[in-house]
Amino acid sequence: MHLRSFIFVFLLLSLSLPCSSQTLQGVVTDSATHKPLVAVTVVNLKTQASAYTDANGYYSLFAKQGEVIVFSYIGYKTVRKAMPPSVLLSTMNVEMGKVVYELDEVVMRPGLLTQYQIDSTERAEIYKIPLGRRRPTVMSPVSAIAEKFSKKAKSTYRFQQVFAAGEVEKFVDTRYTPALVTSLTGITGDSIGYFMHAFPMPYDFARAATNLEMKMWIRDNYKQWIARPATDSVQVLNK
Repeated sequence: MHLRSFIFVFLLLSLSLPCSSQTLQGVVTDSATHKPLVAVTVVNLKTQASAYTDANGYYSLFAKQGEVIVFSYIGYKTVRKAMPPSVLLSTMNVEMGKVVYELDEVVMRPGLLTQYQIDSTERAEIYKIPLGRRRPTVMSPVSAIAEKFSKKAKSTYRFQQVFAAGEVEKFVDTRYTPALVTSLTGITGDSIGYFMHAFPMPYDFARAATNLEMKMWIRDNYKQWIARPATDSVQVLNK
């Protein structure tokens, strides 16, 4: 009788669990290489609870059945998935594909948005709640003290910083592309990565520079690149 009673109670509890928050876990990988992606932002769109993937691409956060989970990562297409039915624990592995930005030399007309602007607007809408949180002013000392000791507040402000840095990097990536570097220098293969890492483009310059200034900047840095002694960096110039 005791065993039957225990089983009956367990079944009742199990049936009620999907109505409460469950643990969602999984691994996020690159759709092309199938390698794990590190530091992917995983957000419950309804509750704004967030998590980040670890070195193995693993993530874990709480969600209810049907709630939308958003996966975003610099240079990759944003993925949305609905929390599946579960009892205590649910596994959802996600593959993310890269976004390739290629900008032609065109004259932008008023009202015409670039793909970056469209994507940026979408990201801002997805994360509008955490992005809209502001630190208390000196006129609210009690709130300021509460914020100082709030783990959620600290996590939100840290997310705002990561988000802002990501937007900067995404914008630079739309102008300073491997295809452009190759067309101007002839560099191919892994050497493109070495070159772009050695000469990162400043955000302010990427925003203000004309197409001609961009090309001149890349060519000037390329001259410095090929003038370096071979022992200064590991590089293979396939020209």
